[in-house]
Amino acid sequence: MNDASVPVAGVETAADWAVPPQVRLSELARVFFIIGLTGFGGGMAIVAMIQRITVDDRRWLTDEEFAHGVAMGQFLGAFAVNTVVFVGARLRGTLGGFVAASAFLTPGVAAIIILSALYFQYRQVPALQHALHGLGPVVVALLLAASRRMAKGAAWGWHETGIAAIAFVLLALLSLPVLAIIAIFVFYGVIRYRFRMSRRAG
Repeated sequence: MNDASVPVAGVETAADWAVPPQVRLSELARVFFIIGLTGFGGGMAIVAMIQRITVDDRRWLTDEEFAHGVAMGQFLGAFAVNTVVFVGARLRGTLGGFVAASAFLTPGVAAIIILSALYFQYRQVPALQHALHGLGPVVVALLLAASRRMAKGAAWGWHETGIAAIAFVLLALLSLPVLAIIAIFVFYGVIRYRFRMSRRAG
């Protein structure tokens, strides 16, 4: 038997990816326009909202598929937008990714243009300064909630917990770039997979 056909525990094959639901482009645009219009906090806070709507509520993706999209999105920086593109592309291909991203970005771009003009005109108003300072703890809470939701949906064991702990140390304590940390664990995953395959072949 060819080694490539031998299933390995914890490793997805093409057969594990279910056929995505049929979602109209208009529905895709509507959902991501609303997310872009009502989303708050940026980064993981937006990703948490996307996950709740597309995974928990609408069942468009599985938790594992969504986690893969977030991981790939990290490579190019603006991972909230990249996650939107991933979801759209998963559901409707290249056009779906473009439609989802365009709908998601439109309200945010319009809002930031208006808010920037207002901020530079009224930034010295004490009430506005205090209001902006009060947003910090809310954003932190949103990030923690997003992390908890993603961890809850993943298949965790001692191995995954160890990887998460090491990644946290590398990021939070040693201040390694996110891209470097991802590259390290991608390399580790490839080596681990090849080692397990060689053991099976032996």
